[in-house]
Amino acid sequence: MANNRGGNNVVPLFQNNKRKIFAVVAAFLIILIIVIGFFTLTVKIEPGYKGVVYSLNGGLKEKVLGQGMKFIWPWEDVTQYPVSTETVYLTKSRTDGSPSDDSFNINTFDGKSVNVDVVYSYKMESAKLPHIFTKFRRMTHQEIQAGYLKTQIKTVMQEVSTHYSVLGVYAEKRGEVTKEMQELIIKRLKPDGIIIENFSLSDVRPDKETLKSLQAIADAQNRQEFLKREQKNKEQEAINAKIEAEGKKNVGIVNAQADAEQTRIRAEAQAKANELLTKSMTPAIIQDNWIKKWNGVQPYVNGGSNSIIQMPADLFKQEEKK
Repeated sequence: MANNRGGNNVVPLFQNNKRKIFAVVAAFLIILIIVIGFFTLTVKIEPGYKGVVYSLNGGLKEKVLGQGMKFIWPWEDVTQYPVSTETVYLTKSRTDGSPSDDSFNINTFDGKSVNVDVVYSYKMESAKLPHIFTKFRRMTHQEIQAGYLKTQIKTVMQEVSTHYSVLGVYAEKRGEVTKEMQELIIKRLKPDGIIIENFSLSDVRPDKETLKSLQAIADAQNRQEFLKREQKNKEQEAINAKIEAEGKKNVGIVNAQADAEQTRIRAEAQAKANELLTKSMTPAIIQDNWIKKWNGVQPYVNGGSNSIIQMPADLFKQEEKK
């Protein structure tokens, strides 16, 4: 009887453990399905990008996805394109983000060839992303950069450079060449929704022989500019000397005029003073001054004893009668 009771207890225990194991497995499967579903039914749109959705059940969708986690169906695929600035280096150096030499050659109208480095920035227009997806047949933006964009840039640069000399591309008109290239590239790519924001020729490398010729031309031009500056300096020095001489002459004239004016003023003042002095000399004043200065001694007069001493006032009256 005891053994039967032990056997009866084992069966319920096994059934309970079976239920627990089943519950654990079911929970695990549910979690696994949720995790798999999360990764298969959502897509993360990176910052600065937007996603174009292509569905096996309906084709391309016009509405693009913004950044963040987005829900999609298992039969849908998302291709992301940059709507913020992307910078691309087509340079000889392998330290600018590319493992290979991405520089290329362009020709000039005088038959020379130069190797150039190009740096440009671009973005894709959000409203044109479905068009870009369709035109480039689901290519990623990296594939478009390496193929279509690089080809278009090389083509445009070649079209422009053939209108300039090697010296113009290398130095003299480099800014003008760069501007013309940028304007033409913008015009060429804008209809497809690719916006070029910046473009520059970061380096231009002629061959060694051409570089020597360019250096000789540059040295000659620098010498000519130096001589022109020297000539201008001499001309300016002559002008300055003339101005200084004329200034000194004018100062001398002004000083002479000032001295003459002062002399005239002093003469007029002296004449005025003399006139005033003459008008103020009355007979009484003259006689008084004469008496004050007379020492009381009668002058000795030759020719008779009846000589009369005339006072200055009497003399003055006689002069007035005359």
